[in-house]
Amino acid sequence: MDFSLLQRLTTEENYLIGGRSFARFSVLMSICEIEGIAHFLLEKRAAGIRQGGEISFPGGAMEPQDKNPGETALRETLEELKLPPGDVRLLGKYGAQLTPFGSVIYCYLGLLHIRDLASVQPDPAEVERLITVPLDFFADTPPRREKIRIVNTPSDYMKTSNIPDHYHEPWGGFARDVFFWEYEGDVIWGLTAGIIHDFTERLKNLGGK
Repeated sequence: MDFSLLQRLTTEENYLIGGRSFARFSVLMSICEIEGIAHFLLEKRAAGIRQGGEISFPGGAMEPQDKNPGETALRETLEELKLPPGDVRLLGKYGAQLTPFGSVIYCYLGLLHIRDLASVQPDPAEVERLITVPLDFFADTPPRREKIRIVNTPSDYMKTSNIPDHYHEPWGGFARDVFFWEYEGDVIWGLTAGIIHDFTERLKNLGGK
């Protein structure tokens, strides 16, 4: 065996084991200024699409023509908000979130250069309406924190195979934190709230409030 091949397997620092089987999505953590105050721009997703009615950042699945996740975040934002390319400035990659649902979400920070919310006319097939929330709201308002647990259901093969008996029945993993904010009648929760909570805490640690 050529043991130099083993060394080459250690060179990719961000390699994710099993990552090729994960669905890949990108979102743009879109920030705009309204009357001089920084806001997150969020979307309430149209009822007829996947996860309809939920509140999220602009974004979507990676497509074959996308060269990288940042290109996905930018493309999806332009398509959903129907903005010209010059109105969106991609600042860079914020991080990646591995979900319990077999997907990875690449998060990018971006600035939207818009006059006001009325000047943005999103695609109604994808977006029911837009929501802007001041960044200070998230910094000043502690979220509600709930613990949830995903239950694993064994396959027929697992129920009869020679693995420990407790895996022949449904079993739970570790409980995880899920965050909730209520803002003007809307509930921001789940993966989107988790991203915002992480952003808010990191910004505080940098002295940004």
